Amino acid sequence: MKHELLITLDKQRPIPLSRQIYEQVRNAIHSGALSGGDSLPPSRTLANQLEVSRSVILQSYELLQAEGYLEMRKGAGTYIAGLPVEEKDPQDSENPYNFITKGPDFLTLNPSSIIENDLNTVLCNFRHGVPAWDAFPMDQWQKALMNACRRASPDTLGYGPVEGSLGLRQEIARLLRSTRSMPVVPEQIVITSGATQALDILSRIFVSKGDHVVVEDPSHNVVREIFSFAGAVVTPIRVDLEGISVDELQASCDHIKEGPHKKPKLAYVTPSHQFPFGVTLSMKRRVQLLEWAKANQAFIIEDDYDSEYRYEGPKLSSLAGLDVDGRVIYVGSFSKVLFPSLRIGYVVLPPTLIQPFLAVKWITDRMSSALDQEALAEFIQNGHYARHVTQMGKLYAARRACLVKSLDAEFGSRVRYYGEEAGLHLLIELESGADEHRIAELALRYGVRVYPASSYFVGSKPQGPVFLLGYSNLTENQIKMGVNRLMLAETEAAVSTRT
Repeated sequence: MKHELLITLDKQRPIPLSRQIYEQVRNAIHSGALSGGDSLPPSRTLANQLEVSRSVILQSYELLQAEGYLEMRKGAGTYIAGLPVEEKDPQDSENPYNFITKGPDFLTLNPSSIIENDLNTVLCNFRHGVPAWDAFPMDQWQKALMNACRRASPDTLGYGPVEGSLGLRQEIARLLRSTRSMPVVPEQIVITSGATQALDILSRIFVSKGDHVVVEDPSHNVVREIFSFAGAVVTPIRVDLEGISVDELQASCDHIKEGPHKKPKLAYVTPSHQFPFGVTLSMKRRVQLLEWAKANQAFIIEDDYDSEYRYEGPKLSSLAGLDVDGRVIYVGSFSKVLFPSLRIGYVVLPPTLIQPFLAVKWITDRMSSALDQEALAEFIQNGHYARHVTQMGKLYAARRACLVKSLDAEFGSRVRYYGEEAGLHLLIELESGADEHRIAELALRYGVRVYPASSYFVGSKPQGPVFLLGYSNLTENQIKMGVNRLMLAETEAAVSTRT
């Protein structure tokens, strides 16, 4: 039956219009306002009604269609699909996207939205995970690259071993033994194109459709997307000031085992500097988590995010360093210490997983840049890496202190911040009635880019606006100015909310 579609667009919001339409139609379906068989207006009609271009309507309809919410019937129009979507026979649908069967959230991820095209107008960018470009020892890196080129042989320039350069794996093994208390040998290490590729390969090895994978809550959206796209049921477990709640994890697993699904195979954690909350997993919880993995025959993926930089309190041993049962898969990367475009990460595998991992990697990637690997091996061997970490630790500690002081000065008791003991970012929560996206929009008008963080939370959402503030690539003057303008933006947003 025909149904009047009531959609309100806010052209001032940073969210694309097609996405706003998509979200409102989807919400109407889930709330019952629209049901299976209801017809939607033709794209031209709705475009005229909303005073937007027809392409905007088509984009939103295509998103809804790709996720199974809509049916396009030739010569008959556009209809709400019969729900639940999963029970549809793909052969009965004329949906041109019916070959896409995984990851509805993944399909709506727009990589181009992550690219910042307005950097020339931004005076202060609080982007997280960006090292200090101006402090990188470029001369030493260029020398290491030149030496790698001079030493290059046909083997180096050809298809090298899928596990990566032996020289680099030896240097990483030495590094991990000395800094992370890990009794690792080079044969356990596989070089990857960043930590994200390691997670993607692990999801291919472990996950079958319907398997449960445990992640922290809050956690990075991309991590949840990787496991969801592999067919996993992602199970978020609450994080508190001691890290992931192992008691809640065990209770959740007991509930899963009583149902039709198998117990979780994997738990993904960031124990050194939890992303985005910033807390460190306590030693008690580390031991409990290892005991849980052993008892449930599960594996732990330890993403040692930001482990290089700790400013307060003791630096705890990695989970992999405590593991005696071969239950921890350790993932690391050089992106945050050196520079992201290097695209060199690594994974340390229990012996039983080495060959399965190599088999999948050979199919999907073959190898990372051999010359970059050789240069990085020399960079580490000559001590440049260790010196750089030490120097950056001092620089980042000063910038972190400046950020904390500036937040206290501008917001006083109205700000709470987390993760100040380590890493390259803070998570802050403001006591404010304003919308975080509106604050971010106004801050950008002041030349300051901040990053709303509520989307990282799956379960209980923060009461006030939350932001992830990276400080590593900002001078102290930029930090002071940026926090001041963030305060001005919040004040303006709060006033407009009250009126």
